[in-house]
Amino acid sequence: MVTLSVLAIVCLFGLQSFGNDGGTSPTIQVDSVCFSRDILPMLNSNCAMSNCHDAISHKEGLILTSYAGIVKGVKPGSSATSGIYKQIANNKMPEAPYTKLTAAQKTLVQTWIDQGAKNTTCEVTNCDSVNVTFSTVKSIIVNNCLGCHNGASAFAGIDFSTDQMIEDTKDLILCTAIHASYCKPMPFNGLSLTSCEKGIINRWATATSAGNIQLGEPVVQSYSIAPNIVKDAAVIQFQLEKRQMITMSLYGYDGRKIRTISGGEYSAGQHEVPFSAYDLSRGAYFVRIQAGNSIQSLMFTH
Repeated sequence: MVTLSVLAIVCLFGLQSFGNDGGTSPTIQVDSVCFSRDILPMLNSNCAMSNCHDAISHKEGLILTSYAGIVKGVKPGSSATSGIYKQIANNKMPEAPYTKLTAAQKTLVQTWIDQGAKNTTCEVTNCDSVNVTFSTVKSIIVNNCLGCHNGASAFAGIDFSTDQMIEDTKDLILCTAIHASYCKPMPFNGLSLTSCEKGIINRWATATSAGNIQLGEPVVQSYSIAPNIVKDAAVIQFQLEKRQMITMSLYGYDGRKIRTISGGEYSAGQHEVPFSAYDLSRGAYFVRIQAGNSIQSLMFTH
């Protein structure tokens, strides 16, 4: 079973690499078909589920969870004679009840093979995890998750086939995408989203949470919660430039106030305020600091 919760992460930049089986993969620019970005996540999501082409089932002797496994089913430079592409193009795979690949996905596989079926990674130079749109998030979900979580055959009953269903499970999506210790990691088969994709998911999931309120000019600096994955207790750490009357409260992901943690006048300087979480269920929460008209919220998971 998948446990719901989320975790804030930092978006990193640079080269992303998936499914390498020794050696260094060549890199290509992001405007080309890229194995790590375009091919591996798609085939993993749509073809490498249980009872198909995962490491345990390996139907037809194919394990489509890595470059080494996938390349066994293709003839580099010739999609027309490549078994994997022929099965996909003729809609023989994925088998029912799973959804067939779209025309765009088929074209990606065809182009990748015809370009030589190389184990390429992508040089990410324009990652934007700040100005995030739902369409960007949806493209990540479609490429990495929809093969398993689609319609009546949705794995574990988690369905991403509509925009509203994706919106309704944003906390679950983030928790599993960043591989929080108490969530079932996704994508499965040991794959992971890129750091940029995680940053995009994080921005979308946290910015639209009812519990994530940010108002007025910030009055606290160096605001953090340690540890960020809270078990029984944690410490709120913050710094003030001047003396302030502050109220610290605990809120749920849905915006529901749970309790007041602390309140009173704090002097300028660094402060630490402990709080307990032993009575909280697994999930995502926010510590909200309010000083006059200023509200700052910081998320943690339990």
